[in-house]
Amino acid sequence: MNAGRSPLRIVMPAALAALFLYALASLPGFGARWGWSVGGVLLFVGWAGAAAAGVRAFTRRPGPASLIGMALAIVVLRFGSALVAEGRISPGDPHAYVELARNLVLHGDFGVYESYLNLYCRAFYPPLYPLLLAGWGAVLGFSTWSLVVFGTLIDGAAAMLIALLGARLGSGAAGCRAAWLYLVWPSVVFSAPLAAKEGFCAVLVLALALAWLSDRQGWRGGVVLGGIAGLLALTQPGQAPLGALIGLVLWRRIGLAAVFRRGVMAIPVALLVMLPWWLRNWLVFGLFVPLTSAGGLSLWVGNNAHATGNWMDYPPELRDLPEIAVGKRAGALAVEWIRSDPVGFVRLTLTKFVRACGVSIFDVVRLEAMSPTIGRSLAALLWPLSHLSHAGLLALAAWRAASRAVPGALLLLIAACVLQLALFGIWFEFGERHRDFVTPFLLLLLCWPIAQTAVGKAAPTP
Repeated sequence: MNAGRSPLRIVMPAALAALFLYALASLPGFGARWGWSVGGVLLFVGWAGAAAAGVRAFTRRPGPASLIGMALAIVVLRFGSALVAEGRISPGDPHAYVELARNLVLHGDFGVYESYLNLYCRAFYPPLYPLLLAGWGAVLGFSTWSLVVFGTLIDGAAAMLIALLGARLGSGAAGCRAAWLYLVWPSVVFSAPLAAKEGFCAVLVLALALAWLSDRQGWRGGVVLGGIAGLLALTQPGQAPLGALIGLVLWRRIGLAAVFRRGVMAIPVALLVMLPWWLRNWLVFGLFVPLTSAGGLSLWVGNNAHATGNWMDYPPELRDLPEIAVGKRAGALAVEWIRSDPVGFVRLTLTKFVRACGVSIFDVVRLEAMSPTIGRSLAALLWPLSHLSHAGLLALAAWRAASRAVPGALLLLIAACVLQLALFGIWFEFGERHRDFVTPFLLLLLCWPIAQTAVGKAAPTP
């Protein structure tokens, strides 16, 4: 396949540019909501300058002074994020995961009380991330400062994999640059002091990409691929198909027979990884619950007359129902609304996709929803950093996607992520955090050298 004539080099820049225009069009609305702050603009400019300095440092092998400066920037950003989150209770999944982990440590029970449903849920959340969090918290506790170290270690693992992926695709320097940017990226930094599983999902998705691009043959490759795919399914069930999608889009590079062979070998391994969770759920419920009992509720959150894609209060009629029954009832409500308003369903689905991919203010909204909430002045200070960094990423990635210097495999990996969102993710609850796993690939695209001769000596992968 002639990579220079790939339709992706036309479609992807156009799609990213359209999302960038949407991001620009959203600015007046965010300014009206939180206000405009000179300090917010200065904070963004200062962050952008520091981020660009780190990228420039990896043009060649960075010296000790550059490495110390980058390390200090990482520490300062995460320390500041922890200070903002300290003493506040985050709504939604982060708080639920901490409660799950605490229950595991204190009582040996995997379950959490859901106040909106008046229900003690035993399979509401997939198990892997809470298990890891419980192991960490059993030793170091669940304070904000403990969680920020836990989140930073996970983000560090993702950065390592980004660097390795860059080297695997042909540019160690691009991998190191993207890894640096990931560690200081606002959405990543804001999530660091919270028990948010999106960073761990990014680690597993990057590991899947590396597994497909590796030279492992036979059962060894199948075991690695199937193991990672199973772990991803036990972390974020909605992303489970991504392992197959990556293989399918890379079939020309890998070979169709090799993709089929490795996929067939990976399936039984993935099933074995998920088997303990299935057995546990059968013992608890007396029936097969594959990954989570919340699928119907997620479908309702994403499909009702007032849906935006983000989480919202459940209707009162779902309270006090058994765990399996509440999911079925919520799913039935969603299907009933879709049948009654198919045009509205299509419009909502398209709106969810554009909104979730084109803006980045979820971190500020989450801080606003915390108890106690942040003040308007702090929100005005933070939202330009969150949103403008994402808008800049969309613009620069659109520019780089059209370059023939960018390897076709990287564009295909991004295409696989987009297919995952469009085919499996968008129909349910679908907000900004559900597309966070795409960010590492876009950062790698942004950092790819325009021409190899312009890079100089490639930086080593960490």
